[in-house]
Amino acid sequence: MRDLANNFDNFIPLFWQSSSGYVGMPSPNYSVRGGMYGVSGIPHARFGGYISEVGGMGSGSMYNYYLPHYNTLNALDSPLSIDISMDLSTRSTVDIQADVEVTSNITTTNNKLIFLLSYKYNDDYTCAVVAYHEVNFNLTTVGQTETFTHSFTYDPDWIVPDLRGVVLVQTFSGNLMILQAATCGVDGLFPMFSSNVQSGPPELGVQFYNESYPSTGITSYEWDFDGDGTWDSTEENPYFLYDAPGSYDVILRISDGIDQATTTAEDFITVTSTSNIIGDLSGVWTETYSPYTITDNVNIKDEATLEIGPNVEVRINNSSKMTVEGTLLVAGDERGNVLFTTDNNWKGIYFFLSPYDNLLSYATFTNCTESAVDINNSTVTVTNCTFYENSTTTQKGPAINVLNSDDVEISWSKFANNTSTSLAGAISLDNSSPLIERNIIVNNEANFAGAFSLKNTSSPDIINNTIANNLSNWAAFYMFSDSNPNIENCIIISTEEVFINFSCAPIVNYTNLSGGYTGTGNIDVDPLFVNPTAGDGPTYDGLAADWSLQENSPCIDAGNPASPPDPDGTIADMGALYYHQNVSVDEPHAQDILIQNYPNPFVHETTISYSLPAGVTTGSIEIYNIKGELVKQFELNTTSEDQNVTWNGLDEAGNGVANGIYFYKLETDTIERIEKMILMK
Repeated sequence: MRDLANNFDNFIPLFWQSSSGYVGMPSPNYSVRGGMYGVSGIPHARFGGYISEVGGMGSGSMYNYYLPHYNTLNALDSPLSIDISMDLSTRSTVDIQADVEVTSNITTTNNKLIFLLSYKYNDDYTCAVVAYHEVNFNLTTVGQTETFTHSFTYDPDWIVPDLRGVVLVQTFSGNLMILQAATCGVDGLFPMFSSNVQSGPPELGVQFYNESYPSTGITSYEWDFDGDGTWDSTEENPYFLYDAPGSYDVILRISDGIDQATTTAEDFITVTSTSNIIGDLSGVWTETYSPYTITDNVNIKDEATLEIGPNVEVRINNSSKMTVEGTLLVAGDERGNVLFTTDNNWKGIYFFLSPYDNLLSYATFTNCTESAVDINNSTVTVTNCTFYENSTTTQKGPAINVLNSDDVEISWSKFANNTSTSLAGAISLDNSSPLIERNIIVNNEANFAGAFSLKNTSSPDIINNTIANNLSNWAAFYMFSDSNPNIENCIIISTEEVFINFSCAPIVNYTNLSGGYTGTGNIDVDPLFVNPTAGDGPTYDGLAADWSLQENSPCIDAGNPASPPDPDGTIADMGALYYHQNVSVDEPHAQDILIQNYPNPFVHETTISYSLPAGVTTGSIEIYNIKGELVKQFELNTTSEDQNVTWNGLDEAGNGVANGIYFYKLETDTIERIEKMILMK
């Protein structure tokens, strides 16, 4: 067969796949067709495990036997002509069209037209049949014409130049003679593309991928994303946001500087309503289209991004889960949170092997029946969030579960009235050592630990947290398997034990905790909260309480003197909420100060605007990271009409800083004001 294929341009070799799975078996009814050649050997090959005698059954090369029969058959005039074309406009289907004309009367019966796709697996096997479809062929009289079409499902692993379309017209009676055949491949310019998603709610973000043939030599790309006749982009791999429901044609025109080719994918993009969301997610969700209702499991795939803005409500129903392998940016702000809740039940947000900078900012998670946020081998920042009345029956935390992940930050968040029948009432860590800072963790309940469980060498930094009035049968912290947290500047109030540990050695310093603990600066006193709950566990509403410190609290200035100072410049307090000692509502000029930044959160840059009372001529704006380290400083220009500065996310050395929370402090000789902002690249 190889000799025939090499020596004759109009020879179409084909290997078939048997029912047992071998690719390269003889074609169907090969024994009948073998009689045409007057030989017993049938060309065949098996591969996908082993090869047996390519070229003939029970002998060597059959070329010399087949050649005279081939020449005899090839010399016969065919009663048909076939023009064949193959279209791969998008990589969802391979569309074959055959325009057939009868050129001589056909006398055979039971004729069929067969569509085939053949594929080159390697240089030895260039012609394996990978797809087959047949239809009845009823043309018999000279001059009759008909167009036949068929679409095969496209395999994304196929290499386009190695794929060929084949059409045969064959009688299925007698010796199964093939009356005519034609084959084609991809020649010239062939525009093709794919996308990360094809449907979803507005604003739907679609990343298009050029996959045109050939892969080199194309000099220009033109995209019309909505079929309106206007070219929207000239990028090779563009991104486009669809902001209105409907179906959209996508057109791609390519050029190599000499020729052009255009393809149109009709109704390629469908922007759905927000009431029945399923499948893959990408884009920007805004207050305009809120609420967004998810009715089945959804995914943010690798390299896809979903951004959710302020005042958006996301309702995840029917025990559904959101899995994040790409990037999720939940960007609520002080003016509007993002709410994750349900009409019946939901199973949380699962970050799985996501190396990207995911952000959950100013979001509320409630009524989840598994971990509201479940982090596995991923990078996530959780800040200014609220976890309220979530529950679980597993060993995972009902609010947050972290597995095999160190690059996690949980800060400035509230955990209240969450429950578990197993390990922890709020947060569970497994082989993970995140930063846990400035959180209020109160009135949660679990069997073993009211607040935390730590296992398998989990050694987080737990800094400046308020942990109080949680309920369990054992302790506030349940630790085992060499988990050694570093706890500092915290308040831990528990009517049970604070720590139950197995093979663990927590490091505790400058912390107010019930029963006391060995370490530097630890105390055991009433922290004097302003208005705490009246008891332990979810019977009492931890969110409604005020966990601030009274002005005579023993926790004020009782933190580690070597820690970064509180934003008011004083020694660090214990607990999540520091007591501001420098500015009171009665301070002169305090009411005249205005400072804010916009946008917040921000991606590239933010403008910090300020106004100062008359007579103030000098001052500065300083930007600090969450560790209290100075990142950037601006000198104020009080004579300028535009009293603002712009920060582009660079430090004093011109290096980009990491995503997360930053504080900006306006300071003069007599005035100090501190605000918070979030950078999310």
